[in-house]
Amino acid sequence: MRSNRIGRFILVLASALALTVSAHPGQDAEHQAQERRRNAHSGNSLSKPVKLIGAILVPGNPLRFDISWVDEARARYYLAEGGNAGVDVFDAENDLFLGRIPGFHGVGAPDDPCGPIEGMGPSGILVTPDNHLWADDAHGTVKVFDLTNAQPPFNNVSPVATISTGAHCRADEIGFDPKDHVIMVGNPEEHPPFATLISSDAPYTVLSKIPFPDATGLEQPLWDAELKGGRMLLAVPDEEGDKGKVVVINLKDPKNPVVEATFPAPHCGSGLALGPSQHLLVGCEGGKQLLILNALTGKVITTVEQTQGADEVWYNSGDNSFYAPFGFGANPTLSVIDAATGKLISNLPAGPVSHSVAAYSGNNHIFVPIAIPNERAKTDSCNVLFGFPEKHGCIAVYAHQK
Repeated sequence: MRSNRIGRFILVLASALALTVSAHPGQDAEHQAQERRRNAHSGNSLSKPVKLIGAILVPGNPLRFDISWVDEARARYYLAEGGNAGVDVFDAENDLFLGRIPGFHGVGAPDDPCGPIEGMGPSGILVTPDNHLWADDAHGTVKVFDLTNAQPPFNNVSPVATISTGAHCRADEIGFDPKDHVIMVGNPEEHPPFATLISSDAPYTVLSKIPFPDATGLEQPLWDAELKGGRMLLAVPDEEGDKGKVVVINLKDPKNPVVEATFPAPHCGSGLALGPSQHLLVGCEGGKQLLILNALTGKVITTVEQTQGADEVWYNSGDNSFYAPFGFGANPTLSVIDAATGKLISNLPAGPVSHSVAAYSGNNHIFVPIAIPNERAKTDSCNVLFGFPEKHGCIAVYAHQK
């Protein structure tokens, strides 16, 4: 009820936001991030539960989004947002919309042979330590942006490279191997699906491709620095059965990558998040309970009771918690999980199509995009809870109570 919304906030775009935050390169950025984390953890707020504290209104068309990502060093939150054909950029420290990086395909056309989802872009995103944004787009392309001198509202930022993976449909999720300087991109709708390896150094050469003949798609790549000196993990779903898996890939020679191991993950194989002690949270399809594996051995540590699956999942080092949204049922939720024990802490209310999540450890704010209502989730959460325009969507923000 509206009368119970104590402490809520509504954040809208204003011209002053263009001056709010700028990138801090290199060691200065990391030093400032460490200071913010120390300040955030100095109190006793982490002993209190996580709650929905407010939302961010995003200007433009109604939200149609995929993956989101936080750049810890620079306190930036990024959202791949097909509804406005761009990557939205936020100040993660102050929960403010800063601007939008344009130039993407947007929502798939009705007659697109890949369909409205697999024909859209952007999808997967991340920022490398040298402050380059990598963002996948429609028709198998990947765009690279140098953000070193980029300033809000970012509408004049152009890609320094556009790379073709050779796929017909969208390039989807993305991972970064800092040891071998390799970007891995999933191409889930090809026949067969394949992963593309690209050098993260200019001129961003396509190095090789890894086919997965028995897969029904490809999901999150994730770098694990502690696994055999560094390996890429890749979630490979089986949407038609129980043969989902996580594969371990050696990229030491990226022109000749080696799949070294396969970990069974029945009914799972979407998002991946690596917590402490090599606890690997695996997102699951069809509302199945989330799975935690030992990333070193593939052994199942636990299934997380009272959860119902997720697409993107996230580990927040600031409060040692996993976060997993599920927005494809009548009661969308954000699951908060103790990363040390694998136990569910709480299921918090979310909104329609909540499947993307990222957290900033500097203040332990968790960001969950919310879409417009649909036949299964009929409540317009952004309008009902925050008074935002109807059928527009927003970014829900969660944090530990003070």
